[in-house]
Amino acid sequence: MNISQTVLIPEDFDCEALSKASLVSHFRLYAGYVEKYQELTRKLQAHRRLGPAAASFDAESLKTDITFALGAIKNHALFFENLKRRGEAADEPAGDLAAALVKSFHSVPQYLIDLKQTAQRGRGWAWTAYDLDNDFLFNYEASGQNGIPVWNSIPILAIDLFGHAYFYDYGNNRLAYIEAIMQSLDWRRIAARLADAIAIRNIRASLAVDSTVETHP
Repeated sequence: MNISQTVLIPEDFDCEALSKASLVSHFRLYAGYVEKYQELTRKLQAHRRLGPAAASFDAESLKTDITFALGAIKNHALFFENLKRRGEAADEPAGDLAAALVKSFHSVPQYLIDLKQTAQRGRGWAWTAYDLDNDFLFNYEASGQNGIPVWNSIPILAIDLFGHAYFYDYGNNRLAYIEAIMQSLDWRRIAARLADAIAIRNIRASLAVDSTVETHP
């Protein structure tokens, strides 16, 4: 993954839930993770050129640090993509997204309760992810940037739960921050991400069917 070609979160981004000072601090942190990822990958490439005997231990240590930095980049990008820009109209889960939430959580309100509770328990991140294997949505939490993945699950929503995300605006009132973020979620973007995930599942299913078709000479 060439992060240098990744579009960073725009510095003119603005939303109702977070102040400008908080956003500036957050974007600075995000840019730092991008720089750290680039630095670590350069080091890993240099170690690999030394050969396996010389690079084994250092390379494995670098890989751990790389997953942390890369996880931070992807988590933050997803988090800010989730949020409505200031002035955008409020919306709520609808259409296929609402149907998927009902299927997985029995109702949209129950999903929102579960997401809020997951975020309250989480130390680092809360995610809603779509399970490609089982066709359902689930709320996950983890304490680190590289704390997910559950393989074959695609995150469609992320909430940053680290102190830097809420301290500027909410002090120690973490619950008020979580509630404000949930009020600022852009469900249209989240629905589009779920549609992409379901399309991937459908492609995988079609490929599996094709692989079972007998061929004759």
